[in-house]
Amino acid sequence: MTSITRLATGAQSLQNMDSVGAMSKRMARLQEQISSGKAIQRASEDPSGTQSVMNLRAEQTRMSQYAQNIDSGLLRLNATRTQVDSINDQLLKAREIVVQGQASNSTASSRSALAAQIDVIASSLLVAANSDFAGRALFTGATSADTAYTALGAYVGDTNAVTTRVDDFGSTVRIELNGPEIFGSGAGNAFAVLTSIASNLRSAPASLSTDLTSLDSVITTARNAQSTVVSRINQLNELRDVTADRILSVTGALSAVEDTDLTKTVMELTMQQTSYEAALYSTAQIMQPSLMDFLR
Repeated sequence: MTSITRLATGAQSLQNMDSVGAMSKRMARLQEQISSGKAIQRASEDPSGTQSVMNLRAEQTRMSQYAQNIDSGLLRLNATRTQVDSINDQLLKAREIVVQGQASNSTASSRSALAAQIDVIASSLLVAANSDFAGRALFTGATSADTAYTALGAYVGDTNAVTTRVDDFGSTVRIELNGPEIFGSGAGNAFAVLTSIASNLRSAPASLSTDLTSLDSVITTARNAQSTVVSRINQLNELRDVTADRILSVTGALSAVEDTDLTKTVMELTMQQTSYEAALYSTAQIMQPSLMDFLR
């Protein structure tokens, strides 16, 4: 009878020790979760949760890249807008000068002074046309040319679009304007027209009416460029808000899967510690008489 009792008590002791060991491991895991702030410490603990975390992190990375693309695009378009606004202002000033040159009371000397002003405007436009952003010419299209226009006002860039990707569906937004889209093209571009105006102010004022028509065409082109760049800026601003909302949503979903619920985990740890202490006491009570029985 004593032998059977010893066997039963020993088996129970082993069972209790296993339970104590499991509780100890569980407490260690809970303490890890609390100290690290992460609910999943190892992939083996929660394969499904780990897969969700990987998917959400991948989406978070993509969204962050789109946000970066949008921000870079906005910086470039805003730099473009600054130059295009200035270009429009200067072209309108040139128009005022042409109208002054057509006035019946204008003299050769006054027209010569007006021509000098046109020369200054042409030089200023050339500087704007060859402006850059982040070390790259703004208006050269997709080429890597250092400047968009030669000193004589000839365009040396291309008309290929530069775009940036903004979502998972492959959508893109164009983030530049090329020179001809702002200054016009060929013999009717802004530089050719301003050269003609300056020349006619000095020697053939009767031809200024033709110049004014050409200049109005250039102004229309520049205004269209102004509207286009504003439209793209607005589009990117809207996409930035959408992307920011998506990043916030993904971050929240990731936190729900990955982060430790501190209140719940601390409560569970407290319960585990209580159970652990009770199990230790119970095991000690069982093992003590078992040893005495063995000594008998």
